[in-house]
Amino acid sequence: MTERSLRIARLALFAALTLVLCYVESTIVLPVTIPGVKLGLANVAVLIALYLMGPRWALGIMILKVLVISFFVGAPSMMLYSLAGSALAFVGMLAAWKLNLFGIVATSVLSAILHNAGQLLMAMALMHTAAILINLPVMLIAACVMGTLTGSVAAGVLKALPAITQAGASKHRFPAKRRA
Repeated sequence: MTERSLRIARLALFAALTLVLCYVESTIVLPVTIPGVKLGLANVAVLIALYLMGPRWALGIMILKVLVISFFVGAPSMMLYSLAGSALAFVGMLAAWKLNLFGIVATSVLSAILHNAGQLLMAMALMHTAAILINLPVMLIAACVMGTLTGSVAAGVLKALPAITQAGASKHRFPAKRRA
């Protein structure tokens, strides 16, 4: 199998993973009534794509995630919130990954915090009020908990993949110098 075919197969795998995780997440009801607080399961796919295949592929998965989540929710305004949060989260995730600032779990927590910040900023812009910041403490706590969960899952998956990546699958493999 050529490198190009392998990358296309991986992209299809990550696209399917994103779809499944978005669907699973949509079926789970959280006991928190604050809009924007969710599990963030599809971020596992974005994290794995970043550490396994690099930023370009992770960006594609992130965009797919935004589109899929918007499709499941069905409200055009939700796409704005998702896009704002995901874009800010991706920039933070990419910076942490490129600068090797943290391990994958801390990168995930940073990404979750920035995602919630992006959603809050979009809400403030659309509603023309800073009163929405009353949700900030709960959203920060949720981001830390969910970011730790998704980062831990992504780290576990990456550690379980050495047999796949040793076959010359990717040059962007979860490097030994990056901490989990």
